[in-house]
Amino acid sequence: MRKGASGWLAKGLLLLLVASFGVWGIGGDMLTSSVGSNVIEVGDTSVSLGEFQRDYQRNLNILSARFNTQLTQEQAQQFGLAQMTVNQIASRALVDEKTKLLGLSADDEAVREMIQTQPSFQNQFQQFDRFLFEQFLARNGYSEGEYIEIVRNDITGEQLFGTFSQGMNKAPAVLVDTFYAYLAENRTAKYIDILDSSIGFAPAPTDEELETLIKETPENYSAPEYRKISYILLAPETVAAATEISEEDLKAEYEARKSEFDTPEMRAVMQMIFENEDTATAAYKKISEGADFAEVAMSDLQLTPADIDLGMMSKSDLLPELQEPVFDLETDGVTQPVKTVLGWHLAKVGEIIPGEERNYDAVKDQLKKDIQQNKAHELLYTQATKLEDEFAGGAKLEEASQALDLNVVKTDWIDANGNDKAGNPVATLPSATGFLAEAFARQIGDEAEVSETSDGGYYAVVVDEIEAAAVKQLADVKEQATKDWQENWRHEEARKKAEDLLVRLNAGESLEDIASELGLTVQTSLPVMRSGSAGELSPVARDGLFDLDPAAYGVNVNKAGNGTLLYRVADIIPADRETDKDAFTQMSEQITASIRASILAEYENYLQKDIGISVKEDLIKEYF
Repeated sequence: MRKGASGWLAKGLLLLLVASFGVWGIGGDMLTSSVGSNVIEVGDTSVSLGEFQRDYQRNLNILSARFNTQLTQEQAQQFGLAQMTVNQIASRALVDEKTKLLGLSADDEAVREMIQTQPSFQNQFQQFDRFLFEQFLARNGYSEGEYIEIVRNDITGEQLFGTFSQGMNKAPAVLVDTFYAYLAENRTAKYIDILDSSIGFAPAPTDEELETLIKETPENYSAPEYRKISYILLAPETVAAATEISEEDLKAEYEARKSEFDTPEMRAVMQMIFENEDTATAAYKKISEGADFAEVAMSDLQLTPADIDLGMMSKSDLLPELQEPVFDLETDGVTQPVKTVLGWHLAKVGEIIPGEERNYDAVKDQLKKDIQQNKAHELLYTQATKLEDEFAGGAKLEEASQALDLNVVKTDWIDANGNDKAGNPVATLPSATGFLAEAFARQIGDEAEVSETSDGGYYAVVVDEIEAAAVKQLADVKEQATKDWQENWRHEEARKKAEDLLVRLNAGESLEDIASELGLTVQTSLPVMRSGSAGELSPVARDGLFDLDPAAYGVNVNKAGNGTLLYRVADIIPADRETDKDAFTQMSEQITASIRASILAEYENYLQKDIGISVKEDLIKEYF
């Protein structure tokens, strides 16, 4: 647009367009946009697209923090983030509408108490910390007013929903017993393992048989998609190495950060806190007369040595009123009673570890590296901004590199894992997270974009050529395909052998006799349950074990996948709630919670029908 609008013809057309607006005006339909439309309506409550956007972005940030990476819009769609946001907003609005109809409310005092008693907003002394609260609001994108309304909604919602599950304090015993008896039953198996390798010779496959194998499992014999790409990399280390730092800058940085390089003095501190000065003074007198600090803590406050031990503390770790008194003491010294917001303190100092000051020469190299990194990031940001401007102006990767004197790197064929056609890693590729994913998500002709790396660098990548993934010719994979075919043949023969032996077992022969005939040992598995670890068995063999009658035999693949198990039930160990009370209690609680959740879900479904809910899904899909 910048280049196109520079000509007189383009400028003339723009002037004519402006003049037409002046003569005929702007139609009302031009001023109405779906951006301002409501996307969710619940009763009398309407939610605009902007409000939905804020909640959606908040959920995206929370989810990104959980996975420790910034999720893309495509990844958010895979997680169903838009639908999750719709559900949250609709549920909140339903509760708000119903509680208003019922006259339920929460006053400011209740909201304040709810917020101030949340552990995440309390400091180490279990006191409400305004700073922690504001950090939470900023991190999650809430204003204080928005969060207060959410808490108010939670309180009234609990008033509404809390009554529904009051009668469901414990799941019916017959239900819990039935589930527990089924899920906690253990079984052991007696088995022999007929390995594929015991089959021995395997015939050579024909070309037709190999072609069939390749057709059935093409992923095992396919070359991956390969690409040739070009990229510009702006890396902190390359810029930092060329950044000169003066001695004056280094010394100024040292003075500004001097305290950062000093190791503070640390002291082992024990402390007891009294409600009033008189009791604290009486305890101090006992200690002054020779009583042991820990013994006084036990006799006066019933506190053990572990209760009064604060560990190694720096001066800043202590309450302001205690800092000077504690750090004026010698080893084994005890402070006189000191008053703080928590009460009257007596503190004793044990081991003292002196602090250490690191001089300028000791930290000079670190200072230089830090300053270089900071300046490098500033320079990189400037370069990245200029590069974005070039791309915005229509420049291709090569054109932008020439304009800014940047280096373009071109690769030979690489796959999505960064390997060449020989399967060897290409060491010169950038290690930036997401670089290869972006290179293999783009298409030939896509406009270049600047992306940021986790270490503060930037890159831009374009696709030059694509060689699509394809099944290799038989001649190129014949050796591997032949080996795979013969392994499959042996595995199938071992299974047939096990099934033939199964017929003999069902006719009355014993597993021990057949094992002796084959030179194998009958093994007994450890107890397994229907879920969880399968132990020595494969998961499918474990499942089959619970399907068997006590006298029956089964055939299934072994755990390693290189043989076939021939097995029967060795022992059935009924569930015993007394031997694992914790598991039984946990199951009972889970079933109870599930029943409660089902009751609440049914009520919410009723509210949706009673109050009415409308969601403009097409509009949401348009933006999200």
